[in-house]
Amino acid sequence: MTDKKWLIKDKYPQDFADKLPGYHPAILQLLFDRGLDTQKKIDEFLNPDYTQDLHDPFLFQDMAKAVDRISNAVKNQEKVLLHGDYDADGVTASVLMEKTLRELGINKIEVFIPHREIDGYGLNMSTVEKIIADKFNLVITLDCGITNVEPIKRLKEAGIDTIVVDHHLQGDELPKAVAILDCSLKREEYPFKKLSGVGMAFKLAQALFRSQPNPSKYEAFEKWLLDLVAIGTIGDVSPILGENRTLVKYGLMVLNKTPRKGLQELIHTCRLSNGQELAADLPLGAELYNLNIYNISYQIVPRINAAGRVDHANLAYKLLTTQDELEAIALARDIHEKNLERQKITDQIMEEAKEILGKATDKNKILIASKEGWSPGIVGLVAGKLKDEFCRPVILFAVEGDKYLGSGRSIEEFNITDALHKCDDFLEHYGGHSQACGLAIKGDDNYEKFVEKMTQLANKELKDVELIPTLKIDTEVELKDLDWELWDELEKFEPFAEANPKPLFLIKNVKINNIETVGKNADHLRFYLSQKSLIRKAISFGTAEKWTKQVKVGDRVDVVVEFEVNEWNGNRELQLKVIDLKHSRSNLS
Repeated sequence: MTDKKWLIKDKYPQDFADKLPGYHPAILQLLFDRGLDTQKKIDEFLNPDYTQDLHDPFLFQDMAKAVDRISNAVKNQEKVLLHGDYDADGVTASVLMEKTLRELGINKIEVFIPHREIDGYGLNMSTVEKIIADKFNLVITLDCGITNVEPIKRLKEAGIDTIVVDHHLQGDELPKAVAILDCSLKREEYPFKKLSGVGMAFKLAQALFRSQPNPSKYEAFEKWLLDLVAIGTIGDVSPILGENRTLVKYGLMVLNKTPRKGLQELIHTCRLSNGQELAADLPLGAELYNLNIYNISYQIVPRINAAGRVDHANLAYKLLTTQDELEAIALARDIHEKNLERQKITDQIMEEAKEILGKATDKNKILIASKEGWSPGIVGLVAGKLKDEFCRPVILFAVEGDKYLGSGRSIEEFNITDALHKCDDFLEHYGGHSQACGLAIKGDDNYEKFVEKMTQLANKELKDVELIPTLKIDTEVELKDLDWELWDELEKFEPFAEANPKPLFLIKNVKINNIETVGKNADHLRFYLSQKSLIRKAISFGTAEKWTKQVKVGDRVDVVVEFEVNEWNGNRELQLKVIDLKHSRSNLS
């Protein structure tokens, strides 16, 4: 019935349980999976503390150099350019740094966010020449710059200093910048390696504030930046562990009280588009929205990203910085419309890419396709969807004349950016993470050679990897285990996101007592499941057409579920969300 492979994670060893007595077995499994093997680590994870759980920003090797250079810029009222990126991470990093520098007294600041299609990712030579002509004294790159060796060299030759603030993987050579702040640098000893671009910008802001004569003056201002950190970190799909967990937890608190007029209007637009009402006329500091990770991931971030995907990310930058209420309303509506347009384009490219790629087989361990007319801003989204569907790396290219502008998404078993390093003879420029990349190729010949080389690399590295969707299950439980006491413990693991996903539980041999279709279009299913006389309500979304043909009342099934609480009209009840199911062995005997 299921088209996925069920994989139950390795159970924690007995000595792990012995040193952490008093925890429910399901909770022990979650702690073990997250590497939380001491009470100190557990306390930091379950109860993040802003004052204790953030690392000293001066642990970065070049942080003191960066602070000194920016302090000179403040003292001499130099002209500073902030060069950001066009996604949610880069835009929030740009807003955060601009607000920080203005708070410290720099007035001559300009923010440059490149156009995705015209300028491409990172610093390019055309932009550099304009920076030189406009006589800037200092350039700070945000969420980019680590691989821009030649552009930064040109700036240095022109007497312009650069500070690189990035988190992407380095290339073979580091740029000749005054300071390089990048948590992923091979030489870097900073304790946490998975900060986002805006997270790196925040660490620089922290260091700048703490180097002032009266640091306490900036404590409140620093915390009010955390809504930006939460949006950028979630938008970059950074792991919500360690320092990121603390930043996002407190960032959510700030986001729910955000004074940013553009964000307020965007949140209104998101909610109204989903037919929900918002609290109105609450004083500043009150909980306005009750927003969570889901709202950031699926409502706020896609709209911020849509600006850069179908128009220009400057729209998102203006939205996050405007102080004018009417402008905020207009920008929020414009960005919402851009997101609707983005969705239509995504669907169209998805359909066309599937037609080009055909059926995935063991002979094609990586899927690569290109087409004229595709939007360079959308191909990465589609690559991600295809990667999930076909469970293999995917790279899609938008073709413009003899230029191929590509974006790739990969699976855990294949480091796509490492593979690009081995293909750099054919690439104009590239960069990214282990599971996501951007690249550009000039010329049909180089494109064909790249496809051939990349295919060889993927086929070799993934030769013995079974490329079928896998459902990673945390542990097996019984229906009776999923009670209010366990829920209270699970709630402490929130917020759930990358590297801290919602737990998945396997319950075997439950009986379907009742099953009915629900929802406006009758495309969801409500189950009543029983085991040993206990009955529990369950819901599954978008599965009515598929599962009503395969299961019926009286069947015994094994189910994989998320455990949640359903709140409706002031009532709270425990509920199971069915992620997958199959007939139980006892059902087949």
